[in-house]
Amino acid sequence: MAIGYCYKPLIIFLLCVAISSAQINRVMTYNIHHGEGTDSILDIKRIAQVINKWSPELVALQEVDNGTTRCGNINEADTLAMLTEMHSVFGKNIDVFGGGYGNAVLSKYPIIRSENRKLPRVNNGEQRGVLAVWVQLPKTNDTLVFISTHFDHRLDPEERVRSTEQIKSWIVRGDFGDDIILAGDLNDIPSSDIIIVFNSICDGSNQSARYKTFPSDSPDRQIDYIFACRKGRYTIDSFHVIDEPIISDHLPLIGDIIFP
Repeated sequence: MAIGYCYKPLIIFLLCVAISSAQINRVMTYNIHHGEGTDSILDIKRIAQVINKWSPELVALQEVDNGTTRCGNINEADTLAMLTEMHSVFGKNIDVFGGGYGNAVLSKYPIIRSENRKLPRVNNGEQRGVLAVWVQLPKTNDTLVFISTHFDHRLDPEERVRSTEQIKSWIVRGDFGDDIILAGDLNDIPSSDIIIVFNSICDGSNQSARYKTFPSDSPDRQIDYIFACRKGRYTIDSFHVIDEPIISDHLPLIGDIIFP
């Protein structure tokens, strides 16, 4: 009895050391609909307020405008970075309304470099892409690659399937290294072929029917996801859909990911 009792403080101490040495990252993905809400009001400050309230370390944004007339010619990524005190990168995929339109990333960590890669385009669809950023994690020399993407929305899944296979090939051959978080609007449901492919190489946010993200005013399906790749490398502590039905036509999704 005495020996067992003496070991208990040691076990608790070792558990505390293990937990304190882990790197926990809160990740958000948010299709912001260029800042226009379901009330037809364009207000980028509302997006920033949601981000600040939940305080993620990393944010993947989709449908972001840069210098377009419809958003008052502002750089939405830089504006959100200023309002949230984060670093930002914008990845343009197409030209619209006199400016650019695409994905963006916000990061509380320093951004070392970024790449904006084009995805396959099928039957004259909208050009899609993946924005990958390399960030420096605190207290270590490790880097994390955080990817924001937005897939084709059409009923025919061909382009989504090809885009998924392209991203899988980049991950498998090591283009992005070993520590990868991928997040975005994949425009398909958890039972789809593309999510099955992502499940084969990643752990993701599609393991529960609770994470419905679209449409924001009456969500009936999940089409926004967070994936930790490679599979089994991380502990995903929790996911949560944020109830903000007016600010965009999508609801933001957050997840807490524990790094070994």
